[in-house]
Amino acid sequence: MGKNTARAEATRRAAEMRAAAARKERQQKQLITAAVAVVVVIIAAVIGLAIASQPDKAPASANSAADAAVTKLGSIPASAFDAAGKPSAASNSIPQKLEGGQVLKNGGKPEVLYVGAEYCPYCATERWSLVAALERFGSFSGLTTTRSADNDGNIPTVSFKDAKYTSDYISFRAVETQDRNGKPLEQIPADIEPLFKKYDAPPYVDAQSQGSIPWTFYGTHQTVGSGVPVQNFVSLSDNNAWTTIVEQMLTGKGDLGQPIMANANAVTAQICTLTGNQPSDVCSSSAVVQTSPMLKP
Repeated sequence: MGKNTARAEATRRAAEMRAAAARKERQQKQLITAAVAVVVVIIAAVIGLAIASQPDKAPASANSAADAAVTKLGSIPASAFDAAGKPSAASNSIPQKLEGGQVLKNGGKPEVLYVGAEYCPYCATERWSLVAALERFGSFSGLTTTRSADNDGNIPTVSFKDAKYTSDYISFRAVETQDRNGKPLEQIPADIEPLFKKYDAPPYVDAQSQGSIPWTFYGTHQTVGSGVPVQNFVSLSDNNAWTTIVEQMLTGKGDLGQPIMANANAVTAQICTLTGNQPSDVCSSSAVVQTSPMLKP
């Protein structure tokens, strides 16, 4: 083999080696790209599964303004209750007398019971009054913002699901049986279900709130439904809704604040019958004194 031939063969082999190396490099890059794509798909699938498996949250769960507004419910001035005055006699605010009803006790204190559901628009409006009244006897923690069902008013409110209530005067137990999408949330306790079944307005179907709700039970009296009209709340679709409601509650005025606080005065007056009119500054307040004669002893 001549020198020229040997040199040509060496050149050919070198070219083949370079081509083989280039192919190998391209294959490695393609494998890496494919592997990265697979990892991205897997990560996306895992994230999607995690999101899908999370429970439905209220639309205001990340609304710091709504959360800030709710914290003010514990500092409603007495003047706001008095400005609202007593509820209309035509409203559903006044608890109804129960034949044979007896005051419940929990921890040595009279107990108030509530059964509702997050999807329920009447529960949505009634909770505002319950919180306002109950804060006069104790304090809440863990109240969360939510709305009634999209197809049932979408009314801004709070939920009792994760709330805790402490008081020197009364005990309060609440059950939210379904979330705002109608999914099961909390089971009615065994000791509450017979009372709910016995006293709740018909038609009672089962323990998952298929009776009439909201149901507020004072032992000797009860309120079925809400004393706060829902009509004015339906238009509150933006994230400032909670602030709007609470600001009116703090004055006891307005088409939202006045009915909420007047209804709260009826709740307060009823609770005062359980506590022996304690605390005295609450139970002797102007609006409570005006409302008390509306209750049936």
